[in-house]
Amino acid sequence: MNIRNLPPMLKATALGVLAMYIFDPVAGRRRRALGRDKLVRLRHQAEEAARVTARDLKKRILGTVAEGRAALLEDRVDDAVLVERVRSNLGFLVRHPAFIEVQASDGRVILGGPVLADEVQQLMQCVKSIRGVREVENALEVHDSGDRVPGLQGDAPKPTGQVLDVFQNRWAPSTRFLLGTAGVVLLFGWAKCVRSRPERRS
Repeated sequence: MNIRNLPPMLKATALGVLAMYIFDPVAGRRRRALGRDKLVRLRHQAEEAARVTARDLKKRILGTVAEGRAALLEDRVDDAVLVERVRSNLGFLVRHPAFIEVQASDGRVILGGPVLADEVQQLMQCVKSIRGVREVENALEVHDSGDRVPGLQGDAPKPTGQVLDVFQNRWAPSTRFLLGTAGVVLLFGWAKCVRSRPERRS
């Protein structure tokens, strides 16, 4: 409903009620103070959200550029760097990443330690796909159950691998900003198409 289509008397009544609510001699001062406080709080929240989003976007852009440059120019990865790359992904691949042993030598990664049988295939495939890994040797101790294996006990759910940000329960600030912007653009584009669509004559 467009407010311009409302009767003048209804508009005047609404403005009168609003003025009475704000400028009431008894509670009006308190209401105005509460309104100012809410506006200030909203402004601070918006400024903080903008700072966090800008910082997150900057880091992601720099990280993407660095990854692309390294993928094109990187020939050999230091063994220590490669080990850390693999270890940083283990939490997305196995239930108990602390017990996985990782060694690297000239692009060849050796995986050892106890692991559950339903995690082996996912672990091997994902480690092979890590940048800088040329070969993966399986020296893992595979167990069907972790009930009697130190380090594998517990009922933690099986990790599903590292998923895209949009499929996670909590989105990063830059993801919320980009998807929100895309939604607004699509909404306005759809509304424009609807307005420009010729009317059908019966």
